[in-house]
Amino acid sequence: MNPESEHIEELIGKFLVGEASEMEANELMEWCAISPENQKYLDDAQWILEKTQLPDKHDFDTEIAWTKVKRKINPEKSKTRTLSPVWKIAASFVLLLGISYIFYILVTPQQEFQYLSEKQVQTHVMPDQTEITLNQQSEIRVDYHARKNTGTIHLSGEALISIPEDNKVNWTVRTGELLIEDIGTVFHVSAHPNSPVVEVTVQEGIVRFYSENKEGIILQVGEKGSYDRSTGTFSKAIANPNVAAFKTRMLTFQEEELGQVVASLESVYGRRIILEGNIANCRLTVSFEYEDLETVLSVISETLGLEVIDEGNLIQINGDGCF
Repeated sequence: MNPESEHIEELIGKFLVGEASEMEANELMEWCAISPENQKYLDDAQWILEKTQLPDKHDFDTEIAWTKVKRKINPEKSKTRTLSPVWKIAASFVLLLGISYIFYILVTPQQEFQYLSEKQVQTHVMPDQTEITLNQQSEIRVDYHARKNTGTIHLSGEALISIPEDNKVNWTVRTGELLIEDIGTVFHVSAHPNSPVVEVTVQEGIVRFYSENKEGIILQVGEKGSYDRSTGTFSKAIANPNVAAFKTRMLTFQEEELGQVVASLESVYGRRIILEGNIANCRLTVSFEYEDLETVLSVISETLGLEVIDEGNLIQINGDGCF
């Protein structure tokens, strides 16, 4: 091994264990910029280190360890040499992490979770603390790969998905041929099997909404993306502020048409509501927090001068017009 190679390996060793000075780190970055092979040599060592955690105490020959690891990273740089104390620490990391990672792969299989919500809202927390809230008449199957840091949510129905900001798992929601790719966010998906439209609303962060054959759209906070199944087209609109109300039980309507108000109430409370008379375009400005459906309907009827009839299997709202 020539003096230059020995010096570079010394820099890599210091860099891996956090002992490199700013000047040494800059020198190493310049060496990596010379060729893709140099960058790959450093990346391979870092990749191994990042895959697991180092146990507290172990007893083994670090020189032999580093020699074996180097053969796998770059066969041309595999000659045995005397290691410095700093590099011995790095070699210890590499060997232990490599062994631990192999063991991790063998003992950590894919996990699968399946949930069906029929008549009540359900919230489920995944191993990485991602939270999935299902509305009524909704179903998911989750494929979770801890060692690959990936997860796929197969959704039929409606769900609010909240992914921690510092999460390292790459989550994808799949519904039929459509996919929603998370980029650190809280988002709502409405994908009922019989509905002609699939909707995605972003409350925090950014998502990519696309299909297997189409590029799709990027959605940010306050935006709703829609996919028309009949035409195969994507579109954007301003988000409905009440899409998560089935979980939060908080509803806000600002000059909202009664037809849209009723649609929101059906989603939140799981009851069929029909309008009789020329009242669908009546507008309503009101807010509700943790109110039951009976109270909400009473406020609406008093505000707009309408009659509410609860027939058990459905609710009728009647009127000749609005105040």
